[in-house]
Amino acid sequence: MQRFILTPEDSELTLLNFIARKLSLSKKKAKQLLDKRRIFVNKKRTWIASYRLQKGDSVEIHTETIRSPAVQKNAILFQDIHYLVVSKPAHIVTNGHESLENELRIYFQDNHIQAVHRLDKDTSGAIIFAMNKDAFEQMKNLFKKNLIKKVYRVIVRGSVRKHTFSLDTSIQGQRAVTQVRLLKRGAGISDLEVIIETGRTHQIRIHLASAGYPVIGEMEYDRNPIEHQLMRQVPRQMLHAYQLSFVHPYTGKMVSVTAPLPADFSQYLKLLGLEEPTPAKT
Repeated sequence: MQRFILTPEDSELTLLNFIARKLSLSKKKAKQLLDKRRIFVNKKRTWIASYRLQKGDSVEIHTETIRSPAVQKNAILFQDIHYLVVSKPAHIVTNGHESLENELRIYFQDNHIQAVHRLDKDTSGAIIFAMNKDAFEQMKNLFKKNLIKKVYRVIVRGSVRKHTFSLDTSIQGQRAVTQVRLLKRGAGISDLEVIIETGRTHQIRIHLASAGYPVIGEMEYDRNPIEHQLMRQVPRQMLHAYQLSFVHPYTGKMVSVTAPLPADFSQYLKLLGLEEPTPAKT
């Protein structure tokens, strides 16, 4: 992390020009850095290139984390001829260009592998891939019927008081239900277990932010100043798809997997004073 205090010489510069000057970057490279949303002005996440800086402003630039290879043997949580359940690392998209889906196709030498659902680029955890088209359609049908149990772990800003509560505000006109359980509460921070009954885009992030408990590392739905410096250093949203359970469409057997907490999640639990609780039972 690099921190600068605006001098009279630098005041009135746009954020883009300031970054380009201080880091000796082209404006194109400086804009790419802004787009990563890892810059804070006066403790508030800021990415507007034209933002006009003033004397005395504090500018923090946080470097990007380098991720480990996406496909490792211990990342495969379940595998048969129909499905793969993999623990996705953060900092990689689910499908498309340079995706986990592509890396799995290369790893298994099988171009039929297809992601059944998605996790955000910076969300880690369990995700299901189908090995063929029919398997994809069968599993997709389970998702449409909300027959997949999805349990998440999340670290949020704010001291959650209720042990359990429900959020049911609609998202883009669609029903959305999120069940929340408090695992550990600290000073201005909480560790939660979240179960979503529906699967709307960014559902957990939107619901928790609207309730006053934004995910730490949140880069879209948290526009408030972040006083705690350690929270500003978090390299991604601390949201992890912890458990998945479903009845196998072909065998009729219950499949339950748990994706262990990644190193960065566990590290921030420790650094923020949140002891690791006993994992929930599926």
